[in-house]
Amino acid sequence: MDQHQEPDAEAAAWVIRLQDAAAGEADWLAFESWLDQSPEHQAAYDRALALWHEIDRHAPALKQRVSAPRPRRYWPMAAGAALAAALALGWVLHSAGPGAPAVTLYQTATGQHMNATLADGSHIDLAGGTHLSVALSSGERHVTLEEGEAIFDVAHDTARPLIIAAGDRKIRVVGTEFDVRRRGDDLSVTVRRGIVEVSPIDPSQGQPVRLMAGDRIDHRIGSAATSASTVSADDVFAWRGGRLVYRDRPLSEVIADLNAQFPRPVSSADAKTADLRFSGVLVLDDEDNVVHRLTLLAPLWSRSGPGGIVVGARDATPN
Repeated sequence: MDQHQEPDAEAAAWVIRLQDAAAGEADWLAFESWLDQSPEHQAAYDRALALWHEIDRHAPALKQRVSAPRPRRYWPMAAGAALAAALALGWVLHSAGPGAPAVTLYQTATGQHMNATLADGSHIDLAGGTHLSVALSSGERHVTLEEGEAIFDVAHDTARPLIIAAGDRKIRVVGTEFDVRRRGDDLSVTVRRGIVEVSPIDPSQGQPVRLMAGDRIDHRIGSAATSASTVSADDVFAWRGGRLVYRDRPLSEVIADLNAQFPRPVSSADAKTADLRFSGVLVLDDEDNVVHRLTLLAPLWSRSGPGGIVVGARDATPN
């Protein structure tokens, strides 16, 4: 049995229990006591709650599949059953239309990492704040990255390429290892092994770009321009080991990555700060420590407040 299965099942039960309008103080006190029993309980609850929201997002489509009249409390019960079943199977949600391949949704909360193995043997490592879907068919393998960052280690299959849609670009591979990062409208692809082809979804918007090991491409979604560079793939992949490594990257990229790791939002004081270039290594432990180290490595000040943490250039006075 998976070591996470029992906490996940308990977390699913807590999500369902606390959604009930009849839940009272005794329920919340018992829930807090359960959370305090183990750090794994908090992680399991974060997974369960994120999946609950995902199920709720698909509620209209799921409700349409219920043909017979049901009591008013049926939908929360059905959603709870779906949540428990999905967690037991590895925290994914499957949905598909008639005749379409099943779609598997993967989602991570802020600061959470997740490893997934697909039916074709491919592996995906998801960083915090990632939302993607996978559809496997006999002819192709499709992934849609809505937001976040993931490392793909794709099982080789020349007859069935893997296509990743991310914004206005698609990434085509048959078997390789690479990182795809999409934070807002900023998209990057870095290859560690093999060959990856990145092209506009609309062919009239440009030509495909072929990347090999050590190549990186950066693109602003909605723009026709892309920029290519040679990088250390190990640096880009370092988030998987709890480190963020940057070599002459904009501070806006650093801030976006921190916001995927920590619950308190980090923002830049102004556009000038966001455009500053940063090089350095940030070890991901306590958020305050990480931001403090950032201000030591770069000419920045930081200020904490009710709305989060603001960082600014030292030649600019904090408000």
